[in-house]
Amino acid sequence: MTVATRISRRILLILAVLATACPVSAAEQLSELHVMTEEYPPFNFTRNGQLQGLAVDLLLKASAQSGSSIKSADIRVFPWTRAYTLALHGKNNVLFSTTRTPEREQLFHWVGPISPIRLVLIARKESGIRIEQASQLPSYRIGVVRDDIGEVTLTSMGLEDKLQSNASTDLLLKMMTRGRIDLWAYEETVARWLIKEAGMNFDDFEVVYVLKEAELYYAFSRDVSDSIIKRLQQSIDDIKTEDSAGNSRWNSIRSRYLN
Repeated sequence: MTVATRISRRILLILAVLATACPVSAAEQLSELHVMTEEYPPFNFTRNGQLQGLAVDLLLKASAQSGSSIKSADIRVFPWTRAYTLALHGKNNVLFSTTRTPEREQLFHWVGPISPIRLVLIARKESGIRIEQASQLPSYRIGVVRDDIGEVTLTSMGLEDKLQSNASTDLLLKMMTRGRIDLWAYEETVARWLIKEAGMNFDDFEVVYVLKEAELYYAFSRDVSDSIIKRLQQSIDDIKTEDSAGNSRWNSIRSRYLN
């Protein structure tokens, strides 16, 4: 049994015990939910102890407008694998930013979208790797974040044996720079941000293949009421609505992080 499997089973056991000992009542307000996120800049990340990002700012503004305000201090930051397991099997949970896919569609309620994304394969430029079609992928060692959309997508393509899974993006980046993996599967904007944060230059890397284009959403556990979902969705739609000059509160949020 792998370490990841043991951790996942331990989390599920804790959830089962808590559910038996302390029955969880259905949340009536957005502020009563357990809100979780991960380090995924520029969408959600911490700087100097403060949680920020496009998805964070949008959620705070939309929740306030919906009449059930979420505070930044109420949002818990976990490694993705742990947060995803809790959201999938727990009660009264919301997880962001989560890529919405057909495989995940029935697992959660969805509110959004937050932003379009591109799931790509990144290589060191000096490697000279060129990929024209998916049939070439079995020739390479590919690093993925455990339970991330990259792992889900590549596993669905039958490439599970070619994947090196880890919970740490920092470690995967180091593995790629040291030649221990050939490719890194991750969201392009986030990868660029993380490479810069690591003190590297993205010009030393390149996108060699696009695996998927999708969108990020807020993923709610299936027990959350439709009324909560609808109120938050309406608030997000209002924040994204542009005036006659093409301005919106959402455009203002995006400009803080994407310029």
